[in-house]
Amino acid sequence: MVRLRNDPHERGVDTGSVLPPITHDNPAVAQGDLLIRVDQLDERGVREVRTERHGVLAVGVTPGGEPFAVGNVCRHQYARMGRGSVTASGCLECPWHRARYDVTNGRMVEGPKGRIFGFRPYSAMFRLFGSRFGLRTFPVRLQDGAIHLVN
Repeated sequence: MVRLRNDPHERGVDTGSVLPPITHDNPAVAQGDLLIRVDQLDERGVREVRTERHGVLAVGVTPGGEPFAVGNVCRHQYARMGRGSVTASGCLECPWHRARYDVTNGRMVEGPKGRIFGFRPYSAMFRLFGSRFGLRTFPVRLQDGAIHLVN
């Protein structure tokens, strides 16, 4: 697992590379519609889960207890969202440049952050793109301490 970073002008994770975290980080394997047990989530509140039907998804729970499953690829530089974290406000934060997505509809609500991304027109362009072409969302339910896909 990579180490999370908190400096607002740096990447969200230390990958030891100049490339974004574009590889999967040992995803959990879904068992049919059962994606993952909530007690298998760590402090980040999200994990990559490999499914037969949809490939690898970012699956987690918001601080309010709402389960979610979304596409696993950030719209900015293709980092794996399941390697990110859920914020206190319930957004899914990209592990690379901290773009934030609303997990209920997949839309980007905050653009990438960092030294170069503080340039407002650049961030606004990606926020607009992310709001139009957000993460795909999948209907899920919480049942018996686990997150399940809803058919």
